[in-house]
Amino acid sequence: MIKRTIVFLALLPLAQMLLANPEVSIPFSFQFGGYVNQEVIYDSRQVITAREGDVLLYPAREILDPQGRDINDVSNLNLLALSTRLFTRITGPEAFGAQTSAHVEVDFLGTTNDKFNLLRMRHAYVTLKWEKSELLAGQTWHPMFVAACFPNVVGFGGALPYHVLSRAPMLKYTYKPSNIGLTGYIVSQSDFPLMGPQGATSIYLRNSGLPEMYGQVIWNNNALMLGTTAGYMMIRPKLQTPMGYSQQTTLGSFTGNAFARITLPQVIARVQGIYSDNPNHLVMIGGFGETDIIDPTTMERGYSNVSTMSVWGEIESRGDRIRVGLFGGYSQNLGSKEAITGASWVRGGDIANMFRVAPRVVFFSGKTTIGAEIFYDQVAYGNPDANFSFETTQKVSNIRALTSIKYNF
Repeated sequence: MIKRTIVFLALLPLAQMLLANPEVSIPFSFQFGGYVNQEVIYDSRQVITAREGDVLLYPAREILDPQGRDINDVSNLNLLALSTRLFTRITGPEAFGAQTSAHVEVDFLGTTNDKFNLLRMRHAYVTLKWEKSELLAGQTWHPMFVAACFPNVVGFGGALPYHVLSRAPMLKYTYKPSNIGLTGYIVSQSDFPLMGPQGATSIYLRNSGLPEMYGQVIWNNNALMLGTTAGYMMIRPKLQTPMGYSQQTTLGSFTGNAFARITLPQVIARVQGIYSDNPNHLVMIGGFGETDIIDPTTMERGYSNVSTMSVWGEIESRGDRIRVGLFGGYSQNLGSKEAITGASWVRGGDIANMFRVAPRVVFFSGKTTIGAEIFYDQVAYGNPDANFSFETTQKVSNIRALTSIKYNF
């Protein structure tokens, strides 16, 4: 408290001088904003979620008690305001011949399930913008989350796990000579790390000595946008074998998408297809595991990816007072090319496939919006073999009803 008082008293004469001299200009401008969002959520059965149930993944599988009753066949109700967020946008003087700006954004979901209701950094980056190019440095959306083409659903989470959700520290360079944009990324991991032998941590990527690397092409003529993203990631899950030897094995994985957006006077349609060898840091089903021992002396094992694919599409109206929309998504476990005979780190490893249908309606009045959405999810659960393939499955479904009252400022 004493330190804050000293700082305030030290800055007070400067503030008085600036107010008394209108010719003194500050070379920065600030824009503040955000929203308060209250959600009411009902699920017809137990579900796999994150952040106090706010972020929906999929319904929990059936677990029978000794009398044959499904333990997870229990409904759930919750009220949450965790997604409330604040941001500031800053513009300043030119640097290196470029327009400069920065963006900082926070919300209250925390970084892990046991830290909900705590402040977390969503975005924090600086941009240098020239006539035909732009450099971004900081944390923002992962290259696989395309800000110009993502599901505009009411529920928080961006239609996980059919669409990716991840933010990451990066360097991003975009060259846009006309209506075609070419972007290159080098990316690390922070709040959305891989799962592995030491839990969820960025250490597997860091120990490879290489960042995630992506390239993206977007063509846009306003009415139609087309694009694709492709990237590669290498990880080193372990440094030591069970026998105490240095472990040299690494694992590479490919990730890519293709997307389109059509904007008409009355409606907007979006569609995207996603493929990933190891997508658990993107909060999708899939991951990786250990294959057979490749050196009996050191007991070193190899690794193999458990890949996945997903397709989704949506259409929504463009009304000023009322907007209706419909989202649909499908995701498929593509399994592993090699048999996984050791440990595995796979999200939804007992899921063969799943789909979601979600209609919504949103009402607008001034700075306030009221949204309602119904999610219907159906998941095919089974017991995978060593290649994460399934002979038989059992389907489980859930209905989530959600309302949102949001005040924007």
